[in-house]
Amino acid sequence: MLDRTIAPQTQKISAIPFPLPEVKQLSNGIPIHGFNLGSQEVIQIELIVKAGQKNDKKPLAVSAMANLVGEASKKYETGKIIELIDYHGAFYESSCDGDKTYFALFTLTKHLGKVLPLFTEAILNPTFPDREKEIYLKNSQQNFLTSKEKTSYISRKNFNKLLFNNHPYGRMVKEEDYNNVDREDLVNFHKKHFIASNCELFVSGNYDDSVYDKLESFFSVIPQSNVITNQFSNVITNNGGKHFIEKTKSIQSGIRIGKVLNVDFGSKDFFNLKVLNTLFGGYFGSRLMSNIREDKGYTYGIGSGIASFEDANFFFISTEVGKEVTDLAVAEIYKELDLITNKKVDNKELETVKNYMMGSLLAESDGVFSIADRFKGVYFNNEDFDFYNRYMKVINETSPEDILITAQKYFNNENMLEVVAGAK
Repeated sequence: MLDRTIAPQTQKISAIPFPLPEVKQLSNGIPIHGFNLGSQEVIQIELIVKAGQKNDKKPLAVSAMANLVGEASKKYETGKIIELIDYHGAFYESSCDGDKTYFALFTLTKHLGKVLPLFTEAILNPTFPDREKEIYLKNSQQNFLTSKEKTSYISRKNFNKLLFNNHPYGRMVKEEDYNNVDREDLVNFHKKHFIASNCELFVSGNYDDSVYDKLESFFSVIPQSNVITNQFSNVITNNGGKHFIEKTKSIQSGIRIGKVLNVDFGSKDFFNLKVLNTLFGGYFGSRLMSNIREDKGYTYGIGSGIASFEDANFFFISTEVGKEVTDLAVAEIYKELDLITNKKVDNKELETVKNYMMGSLLAESDGVFSIADRFKGVYFNNEDFDFYNRYMKVINETSPEDILITAQKYFNNENMLEVVAGAK
């Protein structure tokens, strides 16, 4: 009989046997990355366009374009495409970030032949009706007016503006920008950037080889072009400094502290930084949470992160606190930064963080869609699945000495940028 008073044996995990994608190419040169792994009869098709908000000559044009694709096309009137996709139990979504624009279709495999033509018609032949554009921009403007009253939003946006001073990542949207987007801005961006050399397709789920013929039929019409997209330099410098943005009558302060990290994605230092950040502020048991939430009670939540864009990696700390404890909270943050850069961590604390990180990696790699997401997360940084096995190796081998050296190199207060938004 099983003795439940005895804990099961544990063992360290050193690698995840990720399946490699099947790589094919359309006749116009668009690569296809296929993950035919699922046991359920579902499939996801995603088109990623390698142009995002940083390529936008006019603020909000890219986000408006991405959100209005699917509203109407040359073949279908407003609302009809989404209605037909919904009818088949399928789901369509689009989004954009600083670097890319994303279009995804989720459907039962048996309905792919019916909804794929709708999906491709939506994203390749949009008409961007003026009425829908105005509604979208008006709603977005109202959301903006609500958000800009929040100190968390003010601190985040000003932090980005100061951190990425001469780069589109730091662009701040103004209220009048919502009135300056023309339909031609959306049409021109779509025409310029929806070219074969800018596109990649990802397929994941349960399917047979006929899916590749379908993709050839519908996506090979994307034109090839010699259009050169805008090129941006990597952000490697920091201006630093302490900045206060006054928001009168606010009862809370938004705090954002951080810096650009001059580190290569996928390097040993990058992985060590991931371990360091998790310990410092990257999970619920982190030092920032233990001190500033659990011990001091200054906030409901505080955290730190390592963010990776195409042109920059950066470290940030983010929280909101009552205005009466703003100075105390900021002082405690710097106290924790000083501690992590001057004293080695305890082996037990580090081991807890390692176990958490390994468990998270495993949980985030469960299922075909998650596996595809893991691949996309590194592919556009010129990495493959070996990235994660190198990552796990570093997690297992990171020592307290490694954490201290990494903290002293990257988490020192030199050029640290601090932005606080709130009432005096």
